[in-house]
Amino acid sequence: MKKYEELKNLEASLYNPFPYRDTDKIQEDFNKELSEEDCLTGDLNTYWTNIAGSLSYVLRGNSKRIPQDQLEWLHLSFFDIFHQYRFLEEKMADYPTFYEEYINNEKAQKLLLDYLSFN
Repeated sequence: MKKYEELKNLEASLYNPFPYRDTDKIQEDFNKELSEEDCLTGDLNTYWTNIAGSLSYVLRGNSKRIPQDQLEWLHLSFFDIFHQYRFLEEKMADYPTFYEEYINNEKAQKLLLDYLSFN
């Protein structure tokens, strides 16, 4: 149950305000690396919502009901899914609010995968 308690404690950290200022700044700073179709805010929101949604299933005792495609995404990093942002991996720390949210979500993702592999 230790992992479950860790997940429960992490839940609140996933519901911080979205780091719009930082994502807007990233899009502005890296406009040459991004195409007009790229929307960092939307892509992050989609990815982080998958993590929060999966956590919700677990905390409500419904981990067996997590949809397969949602589980598949849970096994991938943001950069595995959204290759166009790979340049950001080395620059994330330059955007502290964004970085903190990214780390919170990554921690939750890893704990979820660990928890789900034993249940």
